[in-house]
Amino acid sequence: MSISAFTIAEWFIAHNNAVMRFNSADEISNLKIQKLLYYAQGCSLASTGDCLFYEDIVAWKHGPVVEKVYEKYQKYGRSGITDIPQYPQLDIKIEKLLLNTYNAFAKYSAWELANLTHKEDPWRCTPSLHTISNELIRDYFLNHYKSINENNELTGNVDLLREFACYESNWDGEGGLAFGADFIQEVIDLVSTLQQQPDVGATGRGSIDLEYGTVRSGHNYLDIEIYEFNRRVRMLHKDKDGNTFENDIEMEDINGYIQQF
Repeated sequence: MSISAFTIAEWFIAHNNAVMRFNSADEISNLKIQKLLYYAQGCSLASTGDCLFYEDIVAWKHGPVVEKVYEKYQKYGRSGITDIPQYPQLDIKIEKLLLNTYNAFAKYSAWELANLTHKEDPWRCTPSLHTISNELIRDYFLNHYKSINENNELTGNVDLLREFACYESNWDGEGGLAFGADFIQEVIDLVSTLQQQPDVGATGRGSIDLEYGTVRSGHNYLDIEIYEFNRRVRMLHKDKDGNTFENDIEMEDINGYIQQF
């Protein structure tokens, strides 16, 4: 079932603000929101055959635009949107589609995205200020972007983390601690910024494990354990020569350690 484009825009704004903590993302502008809405709609049409949201997308001078959403954020001009909403509650399938869309396209600037849409048939084949048909969007995305929303390691980890959020106390039969929804969302935000996806696990100590490599001799191994109670992060690294390094780090520094690994 399609929902409002306003809700999807709020998700993109909230998520972009969250991941700015973990990488070098910029504040998101109105122009960039418009392009992400277009790409999210296209990915939904290509992967499910259904619209993600019910508002029309119109061919403007600088690319596809959802007019009512544009009007809402027009006061920001070309600047980043600073009124940050809470994450809207969405079905997990929609959440994963938006994560994949964001990861595929948010790395480009607003003007890079505008220029990209100018090369694509949905905008090129639609007269100025006319509605871009969903059929045209669907057909184009089926041929060019369908794979964006196919199952991948990130969506698999999101499924796991959402499953962990449903664990009740003593879930492991040994007094395992339950996880709060806010903590799980924080870990999802972090994991979504990682170029290489880890093996994700939960511990009864109230922590989430992110693992890379193997503990076998002659291999690199990195274990990052994030505790919900105080957001403490323990990093354990074993190199190929058997040397072990252990340290407490900040969540904001996790990306840097993983890139070095």
